[in-house]
Amino acid sequence: MSRSDFISFELQRLNLCKKVNKVKTLSGGCISQAACYSTDKGDYFIKSNSNHNASAWFTAEFLALNRINEAVPGFAPKPIHHSTQGQEMSYIVTDYIPMGNSSKSDAQKELGRLLSTLHASSIIEQNHFGFDIPSWCGTTELDNTWSSNWAHFWKCQRLEPLLKQVKGQNEDVDRLGNLLCSHIEHWLGEDAIGHVKPSLLHGDLWYNNWAVYATGSHQPIIFDPASYYGHYEAEFGIMNMFGGFTQDCFDSYYETLSNQAASSLEITTSECKEDRIMIYESYHHLNHYAMFGGGYGSSFVNLLENIL
Repeated sequence: MSRSDFISFELQRLNLCKKVNKVKTLSGGCISQAACYSTDKGDYFIKSNSNHNASAWFTAEFLALNRINEAVPGFAPKPIHHSTQGQEMSYIVTDYIPMGNSSKSDAQKELGRLLSTLHASSIIEQNHFGFDIPSWCGTTELDNTWSSNWAHFWKCQRLEPLLKQVKGQNEDVDRLGNLLCSHIEHWLGEDAIGHVKPSLLHGDLWYNNWAVYATGSHQPIIFDPASYYGHYEAEFGIMNMFGGFTQDCFDSYYETLSNQAASSLEITTSECKEDRIMIYESYHHLNHYAMFGGGYGSSFVNLLENIL
């Protein structure tokens, strides 16, 4: 049975439609296959994969999309269904949203406003960092075991697993990565940045993981999350890595944050802010080095040489 036949059968089995009229393959994904299924009951976006971890990927994505929509309705596609273990192919179904790319000032400003609203409105009172289940950044499984200490979480559950994975491949990566871990309290400890309250993060917000609605208000929309609850500034690491976000976006973010008097999210001290964001960015270079190798190891080293 072909992939499209299997998904069409599943949509009918789930009573999401009686007939699939057209299947359109969509570009943009580098890990899973994506398509729009046009049916007699509307259009659905389907992402599918036969990897043995795919069911876990889509379980985490389903939960993250739900959480984002709970905090800021319409800021992410609405998840409808995801497959469970035991099937030859795993998949996730969301509503299909025609999207357009936009770097216009208004779209950037609105993205900043909505992202700030997401972070400010999703605070969890337990003051724990992590997520209900493991999430995935690319093919890297994220240890989201709840932790009450942000610096410890970033060191032990983000940096160290990747450093262990790439150990021995690049002496400078090993040396500077271990040095960063040994001094992480200097930048991310409570004495350095105060009492951090955990916000829901997208977790992998590079420029290909956001767009605008193609119709109507042209509101920004984010997708393909690697979500967890963490320090809101960690969101900016991947945003800085590949660019695509203008100063309008960041100005709008902080303006919105400072205007939300009722928010329980406090703005972190500006002291050493650039260093912190480089640390958060370096994680994504390290993750890409673990997944793809190549020059990402050098870019990880270059970032750390600027602050260590």
